[in-house]
Amino acid sequence: MDSKLYVSGLEEGMAIDACFVITEKDILEFKSKPGKYLQVKLKDKTGEIWGKCWEEAKAVASMFDVGDVVRIRGNVVFYNGHLQIQFERRGVERLEEYDRSHFIETSNSDVDDLYSQLESLINGFSNRHLRTLLLSFFKDPHFKDDFRSSPCAKSHHHNYIGGLIDHTYSVVVICRTMSRLYPSVDRELLVSGAILHDIGKMDCYSVDCLINVTPEGGLYDHVVMGYYEVRRRIEELGDFPKELSRRLLHMILSHHGKREWGSPVPPLIDEACILFHADLMDSQTSEFIKVRGEMGKDTNDVWSGYSRKLERFFYLGE
Repeated sequence: MDSKLYVSGLEEGMAIDACFVITEKDILEFKSKPGKYLQVKLKDKTGEIWGKCWEEAKAVASMFDVGDVVRIRGNVVFYNGHLQIQFERRGVERLEEYDRSHFIETSNSDVDDLYSQLESLINGFSNRHLRTLLLSFFKDPHFKDDFRSSPCAKSHHHNYIGGLIDHTYSVVVICRTMSRLYPSVDRELLVSGAILHDIGKMDCYSVDCLINVTPEGGLYDHVVMGYYEVRRRIEELGDFPKELSRRLLHMILSHHGKREWGSPVPPLIDEACILFHADLMDSQTSEFIKVRGEMGKDTNDVWSGYSRKLERFFYLGE
Protein backbone atom coordinates (compact mmCIF):
# COMPACT_ATOMS: atom_id res chain seq x y z
CA MET A 1 0.00 0.00 0.00
CA ASP A 2 1.27 3.46 -0.94
CA SER A 3 0.88 5.58 2.21
CA LYS A 4 1.93 8.70 0.29
CA LEU A 5 -0.75 8.44 -2.39
CA TYR A 6 -3.54 11.01 -1.94
CA VAL A 7 -6.69 11.99 -3.80
CA SER A 8 -4.97 15.11 -5.12
CA GLY A 9 -2.38 12.94 -6.88
CA LEU A 10 -4.79 10.58 -8.64
CA GLU A 11 -4.81 10.53 -12.44
CA GLU A 12 -6.82 8.71 -15.06
CA GLY A 13 -5.50 5.22 -15.78
CA MET A 14 -3.69 4.74 -12.46
CA ALA A 15 -3.81 1.40 -10.65
CA ILE A 16 -3.91 2.29 -6.97
CA ASP A 17 -3.44 0.69 -3.58
CA ALA A 18 -4.25 3.36 -0.99
CA CYS A 19 -6.32 4.05 2.13
CA PHE A 20 -9.32 6.33 2.55
CA VAL A 21 -12.03 7.06 5.07
CA ILE A 22 -15.62 6.38 3.99
CA THR A 23 -17.82 9.49 4.19
CA GLU A 24 -20.86 8.26 2.23
CA LYS A 25 -22.19 4.82 1.26
CA ASP A 26 -25.18 4.01 -0.98
CA ILE A 27 -26.49 1.00 -2.87
CA LEU A 28 -28.08 2.25 -6.09
CA GLU A 29 -30.10 0.75 -8.95
CA PHE A 30 -28.49 0.42 -12.37
CA LYS A 31 -30.24 2.68 -14.87
CA SER A 32 -29.76 0.50 -17.93
CA LYS A 33 -30.03 -3.04 -16.52
CA PRO A 34 -31.41 -4.94 -13.52
CA GLY A 35 -29.34 -5.04 -10.38
CA LYS A 36 -27.57 -2.74 -7.96
CA TYR A 37 -24.11 -1.27 -7.48
CA LEU A 38 -22.25 0.27 -4.54
CA GLN A 39 -21.24 3.92 -4.50
CA VAL A 40 -18.98 5.30 -1.78
CA LYS A 41 -17.32 8.64 -1.21
CA LEU A 42 -13.65 8.21 -0.30
CA LYS A 43 -11.74 10.94 1.54
CA ASP A 44 -8.24 11.81 2.66
CA LYS A 45 -6.80 15.14 3.76
CA THR A 46 -6.40 16.38 0.18
CA GLY A 47 -9.93 15.79 -1.05
CA GLU A 48 -12.71 13.37 -1.89
CA ILE A 49 -13.44 11.04 -4.79
CA TRP A 50 -16.31 8.70 -5.63
CA GLY A 51 -15.69 4.97 -5.66
CA LYS A 52 -17.85 2.42 -7.52
CA CYS A 53 -18.16 -1.33 -7.06
CA TRP A 54 -20.29 -2.79 -9.86
CA GLU A 55 -20.71 -6.32 -8.50
CA GLU A 56 -21.70 -7.89 -5.16
CA ALA A 57 -22.89 -4.50 -3.91
CA LYS A 58 -24.60 -5.71 -0.72
CA ALA A 59 -21.77 -8.03 0.27
CA VAL A 60 -19.15 -5.32 -0.17
CA ALA A 61 -21.28 -2.71 1.60
CA SER A 62 -21.50 -4.99 4.65
CA MET A 63 -17.71 -4.95 5.02
CA PHE A 64 -17.52 -1.35 6.33
CA ASP A 65 -19.56 1.60 7.58
CA VAL A 66 -19.37 5.36 7.16
CA GLY A 67 -16.41 6.59 9.22
CA ASP A 68 -14.37 3.41 8.71
CA VAL A 69 -10.93 3.46 7.15
CA VAL A 70 -10.49 1.11 4.19
CA ARG A 71 -7.69 -0.01 1.94
CA ILE A 72 -8.76 0.17 -1.70
CA ARG A 73 -7.05 -1.55 -4.60
CA GLY A 74 -8.58 -0.49 -7.88
CA ASN A 75 -8.30 1.71 -10.95
CA VAL A 76 -8.82 5.41 -11.54
CA VAL A 77 -11.12 6.18 -14.47
CA PHE A 78 -12.57 9.36 -15.95
CA TYR A 79 -16.36 9.26 -16.15
CA ASN A 80 -18.99 11.93 -16.75
CA GLY A 81 -16.49 14.75 -16.30
CA HIS A 82 -14.90 13.49 -13.08
CA LEU A 83 -12.33 11.01 -11.83
CA GLN A 84 -13.59 8.01 -9.88
CA ILE A 85 -12.17 4.79 -8.48
CA GLN A 86 -13.52 1.43 -9.60
CA PHE A 87 -12.85 -1.57 -7.37
CA GLU A 88 -14.01 -5.12 -6.68
CA ARG A 89 -14.79 -7.07 -3.51
CA ARG A 90 -11.30 -8.55 -3.37
CA GLY A 91 -9.85 -5.02 -3.53
CA VAL A 92 -11.40 -3.82 -0.25
CA GLU A 93 -10.04 -4.22 3.27
CA ARG A 94 -11.23 -2.51 6.45
CA LEU A 95 -8.30 -1.23 8.52
CA GLU A 96 -8.10 -1.16 12.32
CA GLU A 97 -4.77 0.70 12.52
CA TYR A 98 -4.03 3.89 10.61
CA ASP A 99 -2.42 7.31 10.81
CA ARG A 100 -5.08 9.98 11.46
CA SER A 101 -2.93 12.64 9.80
CA HIS A 102 -3.51 10.92 6.45
CA PHE A 103 -7.20 11.88 6.54
CA ILE A 104 -7.52 15.22 8.36
CA GLU A 105 -5.95 18.36 6.92
CA THR A 106 -3.86 20.51 9.24
CA SER A 107 -3.47 24.28 9.09
CA ASN A 108 -0.59 25.59 7.00
CA SER A 109 -0.19 28.45 9.47
CA ASP A 110 2.16 28.59 12.41
CA VAL A 111 -0.62 28.32 15.00
CA ASP A 112 1.80 29.05 17.86
CA ASP A 113 2.71 32.34 16.21
CA LEU A 114 -0.94 33.24 15.61
CA TYR A 115 -1.71 32.52 19.26
CA SER A 116 1.23 34.66 20.40
CA GLN A 117 0.11 37.53 18.17
CA LEU A 118 -3.40 37.44 19.58
CA GLU A 119 -2.09 37.26 23.14
CA SER A 120 0.23 40.20 22.50
CA LEU A 121 -2.69 42.18 21.11
CA ILE A 122 -4.71 41.45 24.26
CA ASN A 123 -1.82 42.50 26.51
CA GLY A 124 -1.86 45.87 24.80
CA PHE A 125 -5.49 46.61 25.69
CA SER A 126 -6.08 49.76 27.73
CA ASN A 127 -9.42 48.40 28.97
CA ARG A 128 -8.33 46.30 31.96
CA HIS A 129 -11.67 44.47 32.17
CA LEU A 130 -11.47 43.18 28.60
CA ARG A 131 -7.76 42.44 29.00
CA THR A 132 -8.34 40.44 32.19
CA LEU A 133 -11.26 38.53 30.67
CA LEU A 134 -9.41 37.53 27.51
CA LEU A 135 -6.25 36.59 29.39
CA SER A 136 -8.33 34.30 31.61
CA PHE A 137 -8.83 32.30 28.40
CA PHE A 138 -5.38 32.71 26.86
CA LYS A 139 -3.48 31.81 30.05
CA ASP A 140 -5.56 28.63 30.43
CA PRO A 141 -3.47 25.66 29.13
CA HIS A 142 -6.59 23.65 28.23
CA PHE A 143 -7.98 26.57 26.22
CA LYS A 144 -4.61 27.10 24.53
CA ASP A 145 -4.42 23.49 23.33
CA ASP A 146 -8.01 23.35 22.10
CA PHE A 147 -8.03 26.81 20.49
CA ARG A 148 -4.93 26.00 18.40
CA SER A 149 -6.11 22.56 17.27
CA SER A 150 -9.89 22.76 16.85
CA PRO A 151 -11.54 22.78 13.43
CA CYS A 152 -13.99 25.54 12.63
CA ALA A 153 -16.58 23.35 10.89
CA LYS A 154 -17.41 19.78 9.93
CA SER A 155 -17.60 20.24 6.17
CA HIS A 156 -17.59 23.95 5.34
CA HIS A 157 -15.04 26.71 5.86
CA HIS A 158 -11.81 26.00 7.81
CA ASN A 159 -12.76 22.34 8.36
CA TYR A 160 -9.32 21.14 9.42
CA ILE A 161 -7.10 20.94 12.51
CA GLY A 162 -6.19 24.53 13.40
CA GLY A 163 -9.09 25.94 11.39
CA LEU A 164 -10.55 27.78 14.37
CA ILE A 165 -7.50 29.90 15.08
CA ASP A 166 -6.94 30.54 11.35
CA HIS A 167 -10.50 31.86 11.01
CA THR A 168 -10.37 33.82 14.27
CA TYR A 169 -7.11 35.53 13.32
CA SER A 170 -8.54 36.55 9.93
CA VAL A 171 -11.68 37.96 11.53
CA VAL A 172 -9.55 39.94 13.99
CA VAL A 173 -7.50 41.41 11.13
CA ILE A 174 -10.67 42.43 9.26
CA CYS A 175 -12.17 43.98 12.40
CA ARG A 176 -9.02 45.95 13.18
CA THR A 177 -9.03 47.30 9.62
CA MET A 178 -12.69 48.27 9.90
CA SER A 179 -12.04 50.03 13.22
CA ARG A 180 -9.57 52.32 11.45
CA LEU A 181 -12.24 53.20 8.87
CA TYR A 182 -14.84 53.80 11.60
CA PRO A 183 -12.97 55.40 14.52
CA SER A 184 -16.18 55.92 16.54
CA VAL A 185 -16.46 52.18 17.31
CA ASP A 186 -14.95 50.71 20.47
CA ARG A 187 -11.91 49.04 18.94
CA GLU A 188 -11.00 46.88 21.91
CA LEU A 189 -14.58 45.68 22.35
CA LEU A 190 -14.71 44.85 18.64
CA VAL A 191 -11.45 42.89 18.76
CA SER A 192 -12.57 41.10 21.92
CA GLY A 193 -15.75 39.97 20.18
CA ALA A 194 -13.71 38.84 17.17
CA ILE A 195 -11.40 36.74 19.35
CA LEU A 196 -14.22 35.15 21.37
CA HIS A 197 -17.03 34.86 18.80
CA ASP A 198 -16.42 31.19 17.88
CA ILE A 199 -14.93 29.72 21.06
CA GLY A 200 -18.04 27.56 21.47
CA LYS A 201 -16.78 25.52 18.53
CA MET A 202 -14.06 23.96 20.66
CA ASP A 203 -16.72 21.76 22.27
CA CYS A 204 -18.81 21.34 19.11
CA TYR A 205 -16.51 18.96 17.24
CA SER A 206 -14.53 15.80 17.86
CA VAL A 207 -11.77 14.77 15.49
CA ASP A 208 -10.67 11.31 14.38
CA CYS A 209 -10.46 10.44 10.68
CA LEU A 210 -13.51 12.63 10.21
CA ILE A 211 -14.69 15.77 11.96
CA ASN A 212 -17.85 14.84 13.86
CA VAL A 213 -20.40 16.97 15.71
CA THR A 214 -20.54 16.29 19.45
CA PRO A 215 -23.91 15.83 21.21
CA GLU A 216 -23.48 19.27 22.78
CA GLY A 217 -22.61 20.84 19.45
CA GLY A 218 -25.68 19.39 17.79
CA LEU A 219 -28.07 20.13 20.65
CA TYR A 220 -26.90 23.61 21.66
CA ASP A 221 -24.71 24.99 18.80
CA HIS A 222 -21.56 27.04 19.15
CA VAL A 223 -23.30 30.42 19.42
CA VAL A 224 -25.06 29.46 22.65
CA MET A 225 -22.09 27.48 23.98
CA GLY A 226 -19.74 30.41 23.41
CA TYR A 227 -22.18 32.82 25.07
CA TYR A 228 -22.40 30.72 28.22
CA GLU A 229 -18.65 30.20 28.49
CA VAL A 230 -17.91 33.94 28.19
CA ARG A 231 -20.73 34.78 30.58
CA ARG A 232 -19.39 32.24 33.11
CA ARG A 233 -15.93 33.81 33.03
CA ILE A 234 -17.37 37.31 33.33
CA GLU A 235 -19.31 36.28 36.43
CA GLU A 236 -16.18 34.72 37.94
CA LEU A 237 -14.34 38.05 37.61
CA GLY A 238 -16.96 39.74 39.77
CA ASP A 239 -16.22 43.39 38.89
CA PHE A 240 -16.84 43.31 35.13
CA PRO A 241 -18.96 46.36 34.11
CA LYS A 242 -22.55 45.41 33.34
CA GLU A 243 -22.87 47.54 30.20
CA LEU A 244 -19.62 46.17 28.78
CA SER A 245 -20.86 42.65 29.52
CA ARG A 246 -24.13 43.33 27.69
CA ARG A 247 -22.36 44.54 24.59
CA LEU A 248 -19.78 41.76 24.43
CA LEU A 249 -22.32 38.99 25.03
CA HIS A 250 -24.63 40.53 22.43
CA MET A 251 -21.81 40.38 19.86
CA ILE A 252 -21.36 36.66 20.45
CA LEU A 253 -25.10 35.97 20.19
CA SER A 254 -25.58 38.08 17.05
CA HIS A 255 -22.46 37.25 15.04
CA HIS A 256 -24.38 35.05 12.56
CA GLY A 257 -26.53 38.04 11.70
CA LYS A 258 -29.99 36.49 11.38
CA ARG A 259 -32.20 34.15 13.35
CA GLU A 260 -32.47 31.79 10.39
CA TRP A 261 -28.64 31.64 10.27
CA GLY A 262 -28.33 30.64 13.92
CA SER A 263 -28.27 33.90 15.88
CA PRO A 264 -31.10 34.47 18.39
CA VAL A 265 -30.80 38.22 17.80
CA PRO A 266 -29.54 40.37 14.89
CA PRO A 267 -26.68 42.84 15.43
CA LEU A 268 -27.97 45.86 17.36
CA ILE A 269 -24.74 47.79 18.05
CA ASP A 270 -22.01 49.05 15.72
CA GLU A 271 -19.38 46.56 16.86
CA ALA A 272 -21.77 43.63 16.40
CA CYS A 273 -22.56 44.79 12.85
CA ILE A 274 -18.87 44.87 11.92
CA LEU A 275 -18.20 41.49 13.55
CA PHE A 276 -21.06 39.87 11.65
CA HIS A 277 -19.78 41.10 8.29
CA ALA A 278 -16.15 40.25 9.10
CA ASP A 279 -17.12 36.71 10.10
CA LEU A 280 -19.26 36.30 6.99
CA MET A 281 -16.56 37.71 4.72
CA ASP A 282 -13.86 35.33 5.93
CA SER A 283 -16.07 32.24 6.07
CA GLN A 284 -17.63 32.79 2.64
CA THR A 285 -14.39 33.74 0.92
CA SER A 286 -12.61 30.72 2.35
CA GLU A 287 -15.47 28.44 1.29
CA PHE A 288 -15.61 30.02 -2.18
CA ILE A 289 -11.88 29.47 -2.79
CA LYS A 290 -12.04 25.88 -1.49
CA VAL A 291 -15.07 24.82 -3.52
CA ARG A 292 -13.93 26.58 -6.69
CA GLY A 293 -10.58 24.80 -6.44
CA GLU A 294 -12.23 21.42 -5.94
CA MET A 295 -14.60 21.97 -8.86
CA GLY A 296 -11.73 22.85 -11.17
CA LYS A 297 -9.40 19.93 -10.38
CA ASP A 298 -10.76 17.37 -12.83
CA THR A 299 -11.57 19.52 -15.82
CA ASN A 300 -9.85 21.63 -18.44
CA ASP A 301 -13.06 23.52 -19.25
CA VAL A 302 -13.51 27.26 -18.87
CA TRP A 303 -16.49 26.67 -16.55
CA SER A 304 -16.78 24.25 -13.65
CA GLY A 305 -19.67 21.95 -13.00
CA TYR A 306 -22.55 23.24 -10.87
CA SER A 307 -21.84 23.56 -7.16
CA ARG A 308 -24.93 22.73 -5.12
CA LYS A 309 -23.16 23.95 -1.99
CA LEU A 310 -22.70 27.50 -3.29
CA GLU A 311 -25.43 27.38 -5.98
CA ARG A 312 -23.33 28.51 -8.93
CA PHE A 313 -20.88 27.59 -11.69
CA PHE A 314 -17.30 28.85 -11.36
CA TYR A 315 -15.30 30.56 -14.04
CA LEU A 316 -11.97 28.73 -14.23
CA GLY A 317 -10.27 30.74 -16.97
CA GLU A 318 -8.82 29.71 -20.30
